[in-house]
Amino acid sequence: LLATFNNMSLHKDKFEYISYQHNRKNTLTELPFICEQFQYHVSDSTVLRPCTQLRDLGVTMAANLSWTPYILEITSKARQKVAWVLSVFRSRSPEIILTVYKSMVRSLLEYCCPLWCPTKISDIQE
Repeated sequence: LLATFNNMSLHKDKFEYISYQHNRKNTLTELPFICEQFQYHVSDSTVLRPCTQLRDLGVTMAANLSWTPYILEITSKARQKVAWVLSVFRSRSPEIILTVYKSMVRSLLEYCCPLWCPTKISDIQE
């Protein structure tokens, strides 16, 4: 193993993987135990199981290829930031509010946006 060769210790309980399938309905009817066919091992004793959501580099990905959980998460954080900004900054000067908005809220909303670009109307309206 590469980690052992480089004298690195890995936290085996933090390993996760997510399984994406093109057409999940057809696959599950043909192979009802697809998750049991593929087993990934971190060590001799630790077997990885697939998860339904995975967070990588701050972006939450879902096994059903939906970005809705991530969009709900970042819009909630953005609303909290806006509420904080409006409660802390007494000045309502457009220059100050716009600068704070662009630096604290807009940067949060635009992080990795080419990856999770919303296509569902409900996600866009969120």
